[in-house]
Amino acid sequence: MAKNVLFIGGLSVCLFFILVGILGYGIAVDSSPNANQIMPEWSSKSLNSTVYYVQYKRMEPLKWYFWISGDATQGEIVSVKPNTYTVEKEGIVAFTNEKTGLQTRIAANLLEPGLKVRKFRLGSDHFGRDIYSRLVIGSRISLSIGFFAMLISLIIGIIIGLLSGYFGGKLDVFFTWLITVFWSVPTLLIALGLSAFLGKGFFQVLIATGLSSWVEVARVVRGQTMQLRKREFILSAQITGFSHFRIMFKHILPNLFGTLTVLATTNFAAAILLEAGLSFLGLGVSPTTPSWGMMVKDNLGYLVMGKPYLAIIPGLAIMFLVMAFNLMTMGLKNEEEKQLMR
Repeated sequence: MAKNVLFIGGLSVCLFFILVGILGYGIAVDSSPNANQIMPEWSSKSLNSTVYYVQYKRMEPLKWYFWISGDATQGEIVSVKPNTYTVEKEGIVAFTNEKTGLQTRIAANLLEPGLKVRKFRLGSDHFGRDIYSRLVIGSRISLSIGFFAMLISLIIGIIIGLLSGYFGGKLDVFFTWLITVFWSVPTLLIALGLSAFLGKGFFQVLIATGLSSWVEVARVVRGQTMQLRKREFILSAQITGFSHFRIMFKHILPNLFGTLTVLATTNFAAAILLEAGLSFLGLGVSPTTPSWGMMVKDNLGYLVMGKPYLAIIPGLAIMFLVMAFNLMTMGLKNEEEKQLMR
């Protein structure tokens, strides 16, 4: 596996996005929850734009869970016009408020020290939110939904596939019918229906995505279980008197590990793409959550308004992450084929 270029390349990209997601608010410029700090005066800033502001002192100390949920207690910030910030006598700070255009004078002990600078590395959207920060926090959304949706699809698919392939008979007929019905409907259409029924939200999208992608797992597990149940070691286990549960989960399931690993990476990529599609269509997570799909949707108009990067950058993030998992899948398939040829 260490010499498998496809797998290592895909894994490297995935680990990069995982690291970005873990660091999260620690490397984001906007540390507010969901990187959702709205500043209309900073709207539609270009790449590497610089703004100036003053910040009121926070009322509470920074919480220990800052890295998880952001800084909900940060002080209010006020945008300042460049070259208008001055420190007067008796601890008074004077500046021109960029939002109102009025001269403002505030006691320095009410503010964080000095004039602060923020650079929009990837620009800002029409609400003045930092694209870079929302891209960083959005990686958590895509990876977490992809991971848990993949787990849901594996659990459902493995249980149905094992029961159908092992017991056969009427149970197999029923599950085969169920798999055929779900297989005949496009995955996105199933996810759309479930999302419309469950509503918007992180957990709703996670469940809808997971329930939409179990069919392939069930179909493959069923087929391989039907082959394995005829093998000598399974027949020996049945003659010995082992329970059906033990045979399925301790004798058959471990032999499906390679196939399930391939299916896991495939479903991970599919779940990320499906979540982005649902968010783009307005049936994904709530609007304040920085989903990459929703970022593409919100900035779609800028494709013809001179700032196409606002929509292209989150689109590229989706493409690279999905491509990374697909490369891992290809690498795992190559390794599995090599094992079969030996």
